[in-house]
Amino acid sequence: MSNSSNIVQTMKRLWSWLLWWNIDATELDAQVANYEDVALLKSPRGLSILCILFSITITVVLLITKIVTDRFAYVDVGIFAVLGSFIYFGHRWAMIVVMIHWTIERGYLVFLGLNGTIAPTVVTQIIWWCIYMHAFYFAFRVEQQRRRRTVAEAVG
Repeated sequence: MSNSSNIVQTMKRLWSWLLWWNIDATELDAQVANYEDVALLKSPRGLSILCILFSITITVVLLITKIVTDRFAYVDVGIFAVLGSFIYFGHRWAMIVVMIHWTIERGYLVFLGLNGTIAPTVVTQIIWWCIYMHAFYFAFRVEQQRRRRTVAEAVG
């Protein structure tokens, strides 16, 4: 019985990464309540930074190996580095900007994939988009909830 319950919980967690807007309320509350005590890499903010660092690393490797020659890739690395530093400090606006930037970037790659210009499939780009959006959106929701609690405590 316990084993099947664990399997169901694992499947829910896996689907939550693809259904990125679906944030578990109890997990959100736990993240907000233990914000100062949660290890960075176990927090949505830390996962967002990890996603950004992974994207920066892949982009730099592709630039070094000359697989990618687009000069916008350098700008992309810079944008992600700056946004990652602001996300580290919990700035909600940076989380919104990174979600917009990531959506535009993935949309551009899907467009190129549909035209046959690049090799990555459309499905792969959508999956990566969902995974990153879950991390970014969850981090945003945690910061938003923290702000609401702070305002409620100040007023009440």
